[in-house]
Amino acid sequence: MSAIAKQANEACAEAPPAQPVIRRYQPPAGLKEAVSAAVMRAALRVSLKPFLGPPWPFAVQRAALSIGSSMMPQDGRAQVRVERVAHIEVDRVRPRAAANGAQPRHAILYLHGGAFVAGSPRTHRSITRALSALTGAQVLVPHYRLAPEAPFPAQLEDCITCYRQLLQEGYTPDRISIAGDSAGGHLTFMTAIAAMQEGLPAPASLVMMSPALSLHPLPNSTGFERQSRDPMIRMAWADDVARAMKVPAGHRWAEPMAQDLSQLPPSLTQVGDDEVLYDNAVWVVENATAAGRHAELEVYMQRWHVFQAHASLLPSAQRALERQAEFMLRHWAR
Repeated sequence: MSAIAKQANEACAEAPPAQPVIRRYQPPAGLKEAVSAAVMRAALRVSLKPFLGPPWPFAVQRAALSIGSSMMPQDGRAQVRVERVAHIEVDRVRPRAAANGAQPRHAILYLHGGAFVAGSPRTHRSITRALSALTGAQVLVPHYRLAPEAPFPAQLEDCITCYRQLLQEGYTPDRISIAGDSAGGHLTFMTAIAAMQEGLPAPASLVMMSPALSLHPLPNSTGFERQSRDPMIRMAWADDVARAMKVPAGHRWAEPMAQDLSQLPPSLTQVGDDEVLYDNAVWVVENATAAGRHAELEVYMQRWHVFQAHASLLPSAQRALERQAEFMLRHWAR
């Protein structure tokens, strides 16, 4: 039995805590972490941040994200097969150990980031292949429709379709987790809620990296203050995204922060201390806990937006993905 699985078996389902569970992690000591972090921060600030948002059209933003992600090494312990679910192209990621045709016992629906206007399963394989290898699960990654070509709620509808697909394939909800980063963190949160509103069972757990639950600063926001520290995200991007999404006022899924959280599955949220969406992550753990749900927040000091994508280069990012795997294994039925 792997060390991660052993830890998961030893941990029992705890009662919802009275206070939010918040843990803070300093970067690990060592030359590799320090040098890799400095190089990645500089590279993101020069080659990606200027091209995400105005004045660049979405075609340029998509190209910048695709080129940047193509440089990230991927976990060779998992393999990818591209298929279709209804009208949606998907990645099916499985551990190589399960390549003999046996279906893994557990599944992760992974929803990629990209501000609803960019990104694809391909841009996030450094994360999805690692999660498959670490958990032994099948990871289903939809290429959900993007705005502005497909306005809201097309993205969320595609995610619900893929969650329904996993149920139809025989995965019981207590063996499914939903995970995602940035806009995918938003979709992770809302897919669980919207699926339950549609009469589907709740998944076993949610994992969100730097979720973008609000496109606008919160009342207690530190977004503008952290904009200079965040090597990836500019606040001006939000206005472009809001126009592209065309979210109709009053739609029942329009406002994640207005949803009933009383049935929210156990959740783990990870966020970098240097990013503009820090306040969104804090909101999740505080409000889920207030609703009586189990929620954990991990804050990674001196780290940026979705730094987990650099797990092949940063020990801190690799450890963050391992903690996600531990959380999912802890909450899955055997």
